[in-house]
Amino acid sequence: MIRKVAVMNSKGIFFRLSWLAIALLAASSSLIAASANELEPIEDKILILFPYHALLVLSGLLFLIAGMVCARYLKGKRWWLKAHRTLGIAGAALTLSGITVAIYMVSASAGLQPPGGPHAYLGIIVSLMVILTPVLGFIQLKKRDKRLQTIHRWSGRMTIALMIINAYLGWMMIQSFQ
Repeated sequence: MIRKVAVMNSKGIFFRLSWLAIALLAASSSLIAASANELEPIEDKILILFPYHALLVLSGLLFLIAGMVCARYLKGKRWWLKAHRTLGIAGAALTLSGITVAIYMVSASAGLQPPGGPHAYLGIIVSLMVILTPVLGFIQLKKRDKRLQTIHRWSGRMTIALMIINAYLGWMMIQSFQ
């Protein structure tokens, strides 16, 4: 008896999740463009854009956590690497989109001055690590180097930990404004 096994191909759930992430990016960017026209005061732009920043970055964090869980607990499955890669790339894209919204909010409120505060500085570090971690993953797959694999693992763990800390700092910053 041949059992039908769900294989993660182009019609699998991870493919659909990546398209969901792309659709979310497109929808959020069109909403941002529609809501942040030049006739509104700067404070209104920031208040309008903040939920998009938070939604994109937290969605990215959830995708990155799902990618980490996939790599940690689903290595026995044939499709774990494809799922890990797809979730990681989608999480990085969502996170970088959220950081782009944050950069626009900061530039709209303070001109082109450098950002201040721990949330902003940690956000810069997180954005660099969100780019570095997938690059390390692709390199370690090509070179098959155990040292790079270890660095990729710890880079991913540190990225997620710093994102959680930064989400808390952002929440505290918002609470101080109210």
